[in-house]
Amino acid sequence: EAVDIALPAARQVSDRWHLLCNLRDNVERLLYRLGPQLRQAAQQVEVGGVTLGRQGVLSRTSLRSWQRLSDQRRATRLALYERVMALRAQGGAMKGIGRESSQSTIKPCASSSPRGPSPSAHPRRGVRRLWIPHRSYIEERIAQGCRFPELIWQELKQRGYTGSRAAVQNCVVRLLFPQGKAPLLQAPVRTMPCPSARRVFGWLVGWRKLAVEEPRSVDHERFVQALCKIEPVVGEVRSLAREFLGLMHRRSLRQFDRWLRRLSRCDAAEMRRFAQSLRVDLPAVRAAFKLPWSNGQTEGHVNRLKFLKRQMYGRANIELLRLRVLKPN
Repeated sequence: EAVDIALPAARQVSDRWHLLCNLRDNVERLLYRLGPQLRQAAQQVEVGGVTLGRQGVLSRTSLRSWQRLSDQRRATRLALYERVMALRAQGGAMKGIGRESSQSTIKPCASSSPRGPSPSAHPRRGVRRLWIPHRSYIEERIAQGCRFPELIWQELKQRGYTGSRAAVQNCVVRLLFPQGKAPLLQAPVRTMPCPSARRVFGWLVGWRKLAVEEPRSVDHERFVQALCKIEPVVGEVRSLAREFLGLMHRRSLRQFDRWLRRLSRCDAAEMRRFAQSLRVDLPAVRAAFKLPWSNGQTEGHVNRLKFLKRQMYGRANIELLRLRVLKPN
């Protein structure tokens, strides 16, 4: 409107980036209104890979470095044990097995347990394991479904335990993940936390570098499918938004007119208001599809003036701005 008053003969061209931002804002308003549906869709998506954190669930990545190193060393010893026992079953002599395996300790390995040498058979001397008298209680709490080492440690302190929290956590990890074995207890199923409207918009239309992309994970796609099933209007909005991004890239004016008619008949009130705003500045919007120019440069200068005034805490008047912006001549 200001440009029409100042320069009636000027031809306005809408800024394409701002058109896409207006699309995003209207879709986000729709998603804010559908907050209960977003939470319902998130509850239908099961996610995996949980770790010891806010959920209090333990995973293999929760093992400390020395615990992982111990597992690796045990795996090496177990592989040697299995090879020695296989050669012994074939009738091989101990001396020949030692030469073939390049090992000088074959006899202790061959005489160990069929399950392989136990890494905890010879605990370190001088180490006080204060949690050993409470091991039965720890196993009982794990069997009841408790996955919080912090909580178990607090309960043990009330039962007279004087050791550290780290020792209790290591014990819980070892009980849930015995060396060389699968977890004793499977992690409970966890659903996806409810995402924000901005993030859901990115999953719907692929808002990344203004390019149409598919959701970046299977969980995202399942969430989108669940949301479209719960609220079919989201599927319609997704189709319209993705089509608008494609029209912007292809600069297809004829298809834009058909798309605008479809947008005006959309069931979502937010999208109908977006169509109405496009019709208000329809000549400038149509010019954005035909011409390489836009109002982006003008918007940049306006933003520059606002930034200068903010640097001066709002005290920069017209004379000072003219000196800062215009050339001296």
